[in-house]
Amino acid sequence: MLKEFLLNQKSDSICWRDDIQGIKTCRFALDPAGGEALVSVPVCGEPFCFEALFCMNGRLTIQSFQTMPCAVEAPGIFLFSDTSRIRTCLCSRDLGGILLAVDAVAAKESLKMICSALGMELNTKNVRDRMAAANGYIALPDTSWTRAVFETMTYLSGAAGECYCVFKSVELLYLLCSGTFDSDHLKRESEGISPRTLKIKDYMLEHLSEKMTIQLLCRKFLVSPTFLKENFRRAYGVPIHTWLIQQRIKRGRELLCTTQMTIREIAQAVGYESISQFHTAFKGYYGMAPGQYRKMSETISWRPFW
Repeated sequence: MLKEFLLNQKSDSICWRDDIQGIKTCRFALDPAGGEALVSVPVCGEPFCFEALFCMNGRLTIQSFQTMPCAVEAPGIFLFSDTSRIRTCLCSRDLGGILLAVDAVAAKESLKMICSALGMELNTKNVRDRMAAANGYIALPDTSWTRAVFETMTYLSGAAGECYCVFKSVELLYLLCSGTFDSDHLKRESEGISPRTLKIKDYMLEHLSEKMTIQLLCRKFLVSPTFLKENFRRAYGVPIHTWLIQQRIKRGRELLCTTQMTIREIAQAVGYESISQFHTAFKGYYGMAPGQYRKMSETISWRPFW
């Protein structure tokens, strides 16, 4: 799907490699200038093919025929194995990262060698079953594992970074199928986050309806702006302001799906002074208006991937 989309893009910021048999890698950065904020990605794909997106910038949102939209944003990872259950795919105009496109048949020997090098055995049937159970695509949320992957990638460039993604993709499939990334694991707080940063995060989640500023948080928790910004970005992978917007939009989505609150009430409950501000932010994140999202949630049942 993304492979076909990127092959049709004309840009000097898209670089393909096929150094490993059956596996194509693409380091890319879309042009953020001009046009709509979201770009439609044609839903198509070849049988027995697998894609892994290491999202280093922007956001990708998938809407299937059976579940609510699922989004991954930088730094995050999206896995695709079957596009038949996907209705729409939208990406932000600034999407960028590394894409792996794997032909499972042609890459059979390559995958064997990679597994041997990593000292693991990958059960391909488990991979198929795991992906099928998730409608053919899986978004890996923020964990200590994903943060470690992207931190390492900052030190790698060119072919080295792309080869690293190939190895980590195989490792990820192994971890998923072995149950390492079960629901309990993914809900736990990641390691290495300072207690004060966790307290700030919890406070923000509990006060989403209130106006928050860097200065207010610094005074309340007796930290400097530099400490707050650097530690928060290190812990959660995005600037604190971006994280706050994400949490407000996600909470708004939950209220749309689980309560009878009006959209105005929901907007105020998640810290927006007007419906128009909430509408713009929500549509920019999920690709549809809050009212449209609510109508969709009334006709299909939402369930998490994990």
